[in-house]
Amino acid sequence: MRLEANVVARVGALWVTVFLFQVSVVPHFRVAGYIIDLPLIVVALVTLHLNARSGSLVGFLAGLVMDLVLQTPFGMTALTFSLLGFTAGSVSPHLTQRNAITRALVVALLAATATTLFASFGAVIGLEYVTRRELGAIALVTAVAAVPLACVLSPLVRWTLALRFSPITSSR
Repeated sequence: MRLEANVVARVGALWVTVFLFQVSVVPHFRVAGYIIDLPLIVVALVTLHLNARSGSLVGFLAGLVMDLVLQTPFGMTALTFSLLGFTAGSVSPHLTQRNAITRALVVALLAATATTLFASFGAVIGLEYVTRRELGAIALVTAVAAVPLACVLSPLVRWTLALRFSPITSSR
């Protein structure tokens, strides 16, 4: 999918809204003691409708914005989101025709994998802020939260990307 100027503006507006919501509201609502990574879920959902190249670019830019407010080394989130976007974009030809539940389950799997990948990057550079026991719980909470959030946000993402709403449409 080639992103036109109005689509880029909508994606930017969606991202600013998600970013502000994440830093101001989401930390006050914990699930099993953990904060939901809403930007991660939204990046996975958006990039499922893009190709691998566009998905990695969107993921990278979204990750750079998140790196500005996180207390982790600059670039870790950008790298993780970029790989997430690339992976989602790579599987998108097989999933965009599927129903919302299938997309939500794929978003959950991608979100849990990206959470694990982020912690792995941290471990490689010597950060041990997440234990193995906590990592499983964080990935599980992220995946469980991703399913309903992806179902609720899917129509908004389709509108943002200017996709038609009929169940059998081509998103390319």
